[in-house]
Amino acid sequence: MEIVLHFDYCVAISKANPNWTDYTPAQLSLLSYFNLHVLWLKLLIPWRFHRLWSLIDGIDPPENMIRCLSDQPSTIAFWRGWHKSYNRWLIRYIYIPMGGMSSKTWLSTIRSIVNYVFVFTFVALWHDISLNLLVWGWLVVFFMMPEVIAGYLFPQRKWEDRPTAYRVICGFGAVGNLMMMMMANLVGFAVGVDGLKSIIHGIFRDLSGMTFLVSAIFVLFVGIQVMFEVRQSEARKGIFLRC
Repeated sequence: MEIVLHFDYCVAISKANPNWTDYTPAQLSLLSYFNLHVLWLKLLIPWRFHRLWSLIDGIDPPENMIRCLSDQPSTIAFWRGWHKSYNRWLIRYIYIPMGGMSSKTWLSTIRSIVNYVFVFTFVALWHDISLNLLVWGWLVVFFMMPEVIAGYLFPQRKWEDRPTAYRVICGFGAVGNLMMMMMANLVGFAVGVDGLKSIIHGIFRDLSGMTFLVSAIFVLFVGIQVMFEVRQSEARKGIFLRC
C-alpha cells in the first residue's frame, strides 16, 4: 500500500477537486481504475489482518474479498464476495426477513429487487450519511438489473449446444457489468456524481475519447475471457466459488 500510494497519485488527484476537463479520456479512465484498486487494497489489508488474529484465536470467520475486483465479471457475484461476512449478515437479518426471493418468477424477481433497494440503502447509510453513498447504493441495484434480465433472456440451458456463442454473449454482457460497477463505485468512494459526469463527458467529447472507449471494451472483453478460463480451471480442480 505504501508503494502504491507513493508512486500512484490517483487518490491525491481525486481528493484535490481537479478540473477533470484537463485530462484525456485515457487518463480519466486509468485514474478511475487505479482509484478502485487502491480502495480494494486498503480494505483487503485490515480485513485479512484481523481475520488472521481471529484464526490465531481459534475462530474461523468468513473470508472477505475472495477475488480481486479485476477478476469479477458478474455484478451480483461481485457484491456477494466483496464483503462476504457483511453480505451474510445482510441476507440473514434484512434480506430474508423482508421476503428474499422465494422463486424464479417475474413477480418474485421484482420483489427481490425492491428488497435489494432497501438493503443497499441500509448499506449506504451504514457507511456514512452522504448523498454520494445513497446514489451509489441505488446505482448498484439499478446496475444489477441488466444481469438479472439477461439471465432470463439467455438461459444457459438453451445454449448447451453452442457454448462458444454463449461465452461470447456472456463476455459482452460482462463488459457492461464491469463498466457499471466502476461507475457506481466511483460515485460512492472516489470522484462523486460530478466527477463521474466529467469523466463521461471527457470520453464522449471527441473522436479520441470514442477510440479509447472502443479499445477499452476490447481489452475488457479479452480480460473477461481470461476470467472465464480461470473459473473453468478451478472447476477442473473441484473448486466451486459462488463469486
